[in-house]
Order: sequence, then C-alpha cells, then structure tokens
Amino acid sequence: MSTKVLILGAGFGGLAAALEFDKAMKSRPDLEVTLIDRENHFLFTPMLHEVAAGELEPTSIVIPIRKALKRVKFYSCDATRIDLEKRQAVVCHGYHYHGHDLRYDHLLVGMGSIITSFFGLPGVESQALTMKSLADAVRLRNRMISNLEEAESECSTVDKQPLLTFVVAGGGFAGVETMAGMRDFIHAALPHFPSLSWRQIRLVLVHPGKTILTELGVELGTYAQEKLAARGVEIRSESRVAAFEGADVCLTDGTCIVCLGNCREVVLVLFFQFMFSIPDQRLSTGRYGFSFFEAR
Repeated sequence: MSTKVLILGAGFGGLAAALEFDKAMKSRPDLEVTLIDRENHFLFTPMLHEVAAGELEPTSIVIPIRKALKRVKFYSCDATRIDLEKRQAVVCHGYHYHGHDLRYDHLLVGMGSIITSFFGLPGVESQALTMKSLADAVRLRNRMISNLEEAESECSTVDKQPLLTFVVAGGGFAGVETMAGMRDFIHAALPHFPSLSWRQIRLVLVHPGKTILTELGVELGTYAQEKLAARGVEIRSESRVAAFEGADVCLTDGTCIVCLGNCREVVLVLFFQFMFSIPDQRLSTGRYGFSFFEAR
C-alpha cells in the first residue's frame, strides 16, 4: 500500500520539499506525492523589483512546476479546506470551480502569504499597489511609464508633481529593493522625457523604525539609508502610513504627501496573512520553513 504525501503550496518550502520527494521516489515506489498550488509556476519573489524596474523580463524569475518535477503529481488549484480527522483536503479548480477530496497520510503546508492584509487603513486597499506577484511588478512598471507619459504631455490638465511622487511603505528588504529599483528605472527613463527633470521627482520611503533594513543591524541599515538619500530618496523614518485619503497619503506623524489618488502612485510592501486557519495544534516546522502534520 502506498504512502500518500500531500504538499499544499509550491513556494520556496513546498517546491523544495517536492523536489526532495521527487528524487526519493526513484527508489521508493511506495511513495505517492501530490503538490497543489493555484499557480502552475514557481515565482522567485526576491527579484520582483527587478521586473518592475525593467531589468529582468517576467519569464526570467519563473519556473514551470511541471517541468521541474518528474514523479510528483501536480495540480493547479486552490486548497480551500483541511479535514484533519478524515485526513483529506478539499481542492477546487476549473471554470465552474468544482471541488475534489484528496486523501493523505502526511500533510505539508507551505502556502505562505495568500491574502494581503491592509490593516484596515482607510483608502489603502482600494488605491494602493502591492508587490507580491508577477502581475504586481508588471503593473508597477506600467504605472511608472504612464505617469511619466502623462506628466510629459503639454496638455496635461493636472498638476505634474503628484504624478511624479511615489511612496513605498515598508523599509525591509522588499521595500528598499522596490524603491531602489523604481529610482533607477525613473532616473534612466527621464532623458527620454525632455520636459521633465530629476528635480521634479519625489521618492518617499516610509519606515516605522529609526533605520531601514533592521534585519541587517543599525550599521548596515544606516549605510543603506545614507546611500538611498544621496540618490534622491526621501526617508521618512519612525512613521507609518495611516491612510490614503483622496490625493493625500497621510502618515502617523501628522504629515501628508500629495499624490494623485485615482492613479494610485503609492506602492505598499506589507505583511500578509493566511487564507484560512487550521483548527489544530499538531503543527510543527520543517527543514524548509513550512509546516507539517504527522499522521497519528
């Protein structure tokens, strides 16, 4: 009788586990491993900012999952429910979004972040951009180009400054890399827009800590902050985005940054939350950072 292993999520943890199982199955015919993910490709998220900056093509940071696996079964669908007592998961897919029950002996959960949490901040969810998917990176690049084109237009009926103001919320790795990529992209594009100058561009990085990149320590964070400032990035430390009201990005320190609200120039790099919770305590952390349930 085969041992069924079900892996939910094909991110870093889930795909790494699937690849290990794929190798093991060569000498373990008793293993039956299934990988589930809503996307049919693995996305290397640390390079999303390079796609947004036009330094990489979207296909450069994706790997087709089916191409990477030889023995592990893969299904592109959503995992909507887990029944721990019956040891089965419900997955849904298709144009009619119908469901299937998948039984398992061992379950590995590596779904990562699925739903973006906007912390209930007024106007943020409806007007801001996020940076966690390939579509987000392409959308950001297109938005920067559109704003430059509109500001360049002689018949532009709006104030150009809001079109040329960009705010990134979050001074961690993702936020800093996104801001640096935006800065380089806009700086390289400006010579092709003769009526615009670098003095008109306003780039703002909002961070709740004293220095950015707190994961690297104060010394390296301060160094990175000074480098960004020297390149024209305005650092708003010890502050958070409180709301995006109309054309104003309001910060917790009481100041407001004027952007063009209906064009959504604010890029938020936020934390995420799970799509659903698992009502059980038999959860532990594996080698690759994902969670798993041992069958009992």
